[in-house]
Amino acid sequence: MSAVSKDSDYTPWKNSPPSRWGKFFKVILLGCTLLLAGVFAGLMFLDMDTLRQSLAKTLSENTGTQVEIQFLDLGYSRGLGLEAGGLTVRDNEKAHQLLWAESLFLEVKVLPLLTGEVVVENAAIIKPRIKVYRDSRGSLKTEFKKTSLSSPGKRTVGDYSMAQVIKPGTPAQKKPKPPKELSSPLIDRRIIDEFRNRLKKFHITAENIHVEQGTLQIVRGVADESDESKPLGFSFDLKIRRPSAEVIDVILEDLHLDMGPLFLLGRIEADDVLSKTSRLEVQIRTKPFAISELVRVFKVLPEDPNKNSGNTGIPFQIEQLTLLASCPLDSLVNTATLQRDLKAETRFVTRDAQIPIGEHEFQVSQIKGTAKWEGSYILYEIQGETLNGKARIDGQQPFPFNTPDDPNPLLETEIHLTALDFSRLPLPKGWEQSKGSISGVLKVAIPWKGENPPFVTGSLMGENLKLAGESFQLFSQKTEIQFESAPDKPVSMNLVSNQMSTDNLRFKKVTAQISFSPDQVVLKRSTFSPGHGSLTAHGTYNVQSQKYKLEFLGRGLWAGDFTKNEVLGIMRTHGSVNGHVPEKLPGIRGLFGKVSLKISPVNFEKAKEVKTILAVIDPTFFRKQNIRGLRFDYLGGNFKIINGKFNTSNLTLKGKPMDVYFEGLFDGHGQSLNMLGKAIPKFKRDLIKTRFKLEGPASRPQMTLLGIEP
Repeated sequence: MSAVSKDSDYTPWKNSPPSRWGKFFKVILLGCTLLLAGVFAGLMFLDMDTLRQSLAKTLSENTGTQVEIQFLDLGYSRGLGLEAGGLTVRDNEKAHQLLWAESLFLEVKVLPLLTGEVVVENAAIIKPRIKVYRDSRGSLKTEFKKTSLSSPGKRTVGDYSMAQVIKPGTPAQKKPKPPKELSSPLIDRRIIDEFRNRLKKFHITAENIHVEQGTLQIVRGVADESDESKPLGFSFDLKIRRPSAEVIDVILEDLHLDMGPLFLLGRIEADDVLSKTSRLEVQIRTKPFAISELVRVFKVLPEDPNKNSGNTGIPFQIEQLTLLASCPLDSLVNTATLQRDLKAETRFVTRDAQIPIGEHEFQVSQIKGTAKWEGSYILYEIQGETLNGKARIDGQQPFPFNTPDDPNPLLETEIHLTALDFSRLPLPKGWEQSKGSISGVLKVAIPWKGENPPFVTGSLMGENLKLAGESFQLFSQKTEIQFESAPDKPVSMNLVSNQMSTDNLRFKKVTAQISFSPDQVVLKRSTFSPGHGSLTAHGTYNVQSQKYKLEFLGRGLWAGDFTKNEVLGIMRTHGSVNGHVPEKLPGIRGLFGKVSLKISPVNFEKAKEVKTILAVIDPTFFRKQNIRGLRFDYLGGNFKIINGKFNTSNLTLKGKPMDVYFEGLFDGHGQSLNMLGKAIPKFKRDLIKTRFKLEGPASRPQMTLLGIEP
């Protein structure tokens, strides 16, 4: 390939004199070098002490406070800028310290700085300490003057001119006093108006203000002393966008709030804050925290003087709680506008927990909850799993809860239970394992002040329920309980149970109506339906004294349903009993009352003990092999009960070939007899009148003959 000619059209640069372009580049390079050298020389010779005094004086005059800056220097750690240390702000009236910061860094533009102008691009405030003072009544003290923060132009101090960090504007017109709000005020409207007026004139050029490791304290003045609250830690990035002179957007990003048991992270934004249509948007979430610690710190629940104040009995650990809220900025003025315009949603998730009930605990799996603020109501839903089933609580509450018109409103909620397994229940000592499942829906209304009992409506359905203890066993194939409540009346419960059995008694159906009040439980009426006939009962139980009263009546009953068919016959019974629940079971120890019993005709089909006793009285008759059962015309008498012991003076057995009379004692607790008896012949002249004594266990009593008469 031939070499390119020097005069080729494709090498035009070779046609120009080489010295022209070289000189041009040298001039450019020299100019840039001199410019940079001048910039750094100017920065090196700035009088920082004078600039520090000027900056402090300007801030003091424009804020109506005393601003002190210990030192001011050039900083390079975050880019070229001004670094101020020991920033202190005090109020003019009492010299209270309002703000102190370890350091303040301003990232500035270099060229305006050479002319004395400070044009801030970004700022960082390290470890600010803010104090808010309240008087003895708790009202906020306004420490800042209401003078405008704006300057009509550049302010000259010494040989340096401060940058105009605010746009010129006319002073705010004095506004007429706003009309009295109809509802309780939250924020004085004048504060919002003043905030907008200052923000409009105070043109901040910094796109981002980073605040790191700050704290906030509330100082309450009591006489000559002061009480400082626990510091609230915070960090955030403040961004102020200004699309136009009349539009300002304020954004708080990467927000961190340390409130002791609560650590909040999130973002707050207010768009077009100068407009009446400005909206406030809040996005907050928490780190894990314990509800018990939160209750203890904020004292949500009243303290019990007999218990440790730190033990709240709430074992839940919140994994995360989130809050999304939105409302017009002007809605913060009073409660009425806020509850009308606020839209918010809160969600939370808990860890698994052991719920203490008395001396026992049972497992509750992860609980999830949601609450929404809509208009004047809060709609919520809480759900979780327990006892191998599901539970859900939902409802709606007015916001705010209590008002002057209704100081004690009802907190209404709805409880949904699905297939809760009774076999998972913790049991008292000596109890056998329970069985069965329960489902249902209950609506509960609790008075805000808690002075009255809650209102409960709804129903519960239990299937194959079994409860067993040391001295009893209860089983129900299907039980439905309906709750009803009315104002100024106790809670009422209607119970219907099918195929219920307890110990040796079986009932096809049991119905009952029971009412509950703080002092007593009233059994208004009840019907027990065994295999034959019916048994009705009503009575009361006093919660405080643990005393009870009960009246009952049985008609058309079959004695075999209550005696394992050892005694047969149509039975009628009635009586009234009263007593108390003793400290130690069985409860029959505290039983008193009167009972009447009649069975006619009566047949002892399987009662071998009765046949043995009667065979001693009349061996020629009752030992006959052809006698099938022991048939009599009548068995009955009256009993007086004292401490669970049945005393009788007229227990009578009538029939062939004799009548037998008993008097004495049957101990219901020990199941033992101590009776005297006499047998009188009726149809056979060769029989004689016999006296005897029965004692020992009721299942196999011992008989002793006391004498005979012709």
